[in-house]
Amino acid sequence: MNRIFSLFIALSLLTACGKGTNKSGKETAAEIIPITVAEFIGDAGPFVDQAVQISGTVVHVCRHGGQKMFIIGEDGEERIRITTGEDIAEFQVDLEGEKVEVTGYVRELIIDDTYLAEWEAEVLTGGQMDRGEGHEGGVGHGEHPEASQDPDQASQAAEPDSSGQDAENQKEAQLANIQKIRDEIAESGKDHLSDYWIETIEFKVIKD
Repeated sequence: MNRIFSLFIALSLLTACGKGTNKSGKETAAEIIPITVAEFIGDAGPFVDQAVQISGTVVHVCRHGGQKMFIIGEDGEERIRITTGEDIAEFQVDLEGEKVEVTGYVRELIIDDTYLAEWEAEVLTGGQMDRGEGHEGGVGHGEHPEASQDPDQASQAAEPDSSGQDAENQKEAQLANIQKIRDEIAESGKDHLSDYWIETIEFKVIKD
C-alpha cells in the first residue's frame, strides 16, 4: 500500500512539473523556449507556433497604431519584427532605445507563387496594395527585400493620394517588388520564401 501511495505522489510531482497553462490560459514557464536573436535569424522555422522568449533592443516602433516594433541583437545587424497580441493593444514610441524581453508565438507567412499571383491581381485591379505581414519590413526574419526603407515610410508609400500619377507609381513599385520576390524565390532553389515574426503574449523593459 505504501509503495502504491509513493508511486502516486511521484507521478503527481512529475505531472506538476510538466507542460500546462495558468489560469489566464497563457503558457507556463515549462512551455516557453528561450532563444536569442541570432538563433531566430539563423533558423526560425523549428519555432513556428511555439512560445518563445527573446531579448533585444527596440530600434523602431511603427507610428501607425503602434502594433509593430523591431528589435535587434547585440551585433545590431538584422532586426526581428514583433507584433502586438491579444492582450497588447499597442507599443509605445518611447520603447525605442530600450532593451526588452518579449514572450510570444513565432509566426510564419509562406510567400509562394500563389500568394504572389493573388497579390499581383489585387494591385492590377486597384485593390489592396500592401499585402500581408511580410511587406512592412518582411521577407525572411522581418526584413523586406527593401529592408533599408523605414517601415513607416513604406506604410505611407502604400497609401496613394488623390494624384492619379502617384497611384500609378505606387502600382509600378508594388509590381516591381513582387517580381523582385519572385526572383529571390527562384535564386533560393525553393518553391517559397518564409517571413517570420513574433506575436507578443507579454513583454517587459529590462533595466540595467
